[in-house]
Amino acid sequence: MVDGAEPDARTAALIGLLSASGTLPSLHHIPSSGAVYQRAKRLEQASWGGEAVNTAVIRSLAAVSAGVAGAAAAVTD
Repeated sequence: MVDGAEPDARTAALIGLLSASGTLPSLHHIPSSGAVYQRAKRLEQASWGGEAVNTAVIRSLAAVSAGVAGAAAAVTD
């Protein structure tokens, strides 16, 4: 990611998954420069799993939000 070398297929898929899930910036040994971010996003878009992870994260957040809203409504009633 940092040195500009092309990753092998497995590494590219892993980077794509980490980027899609939003966890790539939490890896402290990878600098979060604009170039690294753009490269990760490119690999995410090229990875079959990136879109699936992104969809799963969005659905999970929606389900949690709905659960919290339902619980808040039940408490206030």
